[in-house]
Amino acid sequence: EPAAPAPLSPPVRVRAMDARTIAHRGVYIALERGYFAEEGLEVELVPTSANPDTIAALVTGELDFSSGGPEPIIFNAAARGVGVKIVAYNVQIGTGDLSSGFLVRKDLLDSGRYQGPQDFRGFTVALPANGGLQHMFLERLVGRGGLTLADVQTVVLPFPETLPAFANGAIDAAFVADPFASIAEAQGVAAQVAPMGDLYPGMPGNVLTISPVFAAREPEAARRYITAHLRGQRDYYRAIQRDEGGRDEIIQILMKYTPIQDPRLYTRLLTSPVDPNMTLDPRPLEEIRDYYLKFGTLQQRVEVSQVLDRSYADYALQRLGRLP
Repeated sequence: EPAAPAPLSPPVRVRAMDARTIAHRGVYIALERGYFAEEGLEVELVPTSANPDTIAALVTGELDFSSGGPEPIIFNAAARGVGVKIVAYNVQIGTGDLSSGFLVRKDLLDSGRYQGPQDFRGFTVALPANGGLQHMFLERLVGRGGLTLADVQTVVLPFPETLPAFANGAIDAAFVADPFASIAEAQGVAAQVAPMGDLYPGMPGNVLTISPVFAAREPEAARRYITAHLRGQRDYYRAIQRDEGGRDEIIQILMKYTPIQDPRLYTRLLTSPVDPNMTLDPRPLEEIRDYYLKFGTLQQRVEVSQVLDRSYADYALQRLGRLP
């Protein structure tokens, strides 16, 4: 590993949106272990609630980095020539990924009303957003049962609200991420029937986006931010995916930065993998874009090269080397 360059001086302040979820693990680990400081970066975590419209905040430069699903707004911004770029995949769904997926109400499972995707016909299904990534997941799931989206009724509910909705029978199924899926199962109101790892391996579930203002003003700081972030992700990769030791330390860091304080709730969360070499395959983004076009949440076709910038990952790999 070549010698690291000297830290930036004076240090550069970086404002990063924080949703307090495991998707941000690379940032939390890098913060806790001093990787940003070694690059000469002072990272300030900005809670999502402080700026719910994160893409707009990136465009104006109020935020430097943000994270979330590869939602239509990113592609629509590119179509308007606003250069918000995806620079890393925080979550790339793996084959054994149980950390999110579709749950079905427990009584429908117990009675045998639900036995497979064909039984989604007539179901009311909760999704966290309309016309986004989870709509695409639902279409793939019901398609396995020979159904289309026309065979189900969808409603928009944030994850925490799906639990009471299951309990009072308002919904039959929902797309839910952990820890809410584990909590729903512990409460006996619903059970997971289609984990994301079975449904859509390879799909980026959460992406890191950069402000065009920050990219233009602080290109070196931006490259170094991604480098420190990748170091954090690699620590996770070694401890969790390769089981090389240090699992409990990673859980302690995640407990410090997220609301999930019960170590047992990490069992499923930690099945969500990271890519230690930031491959950034554009093909899943093309599939997502085509779906949004079909659904109507994206008005015009944009090239994925307009939303995906691999130069930061290239810099990080050049500095840190590839992992076998």
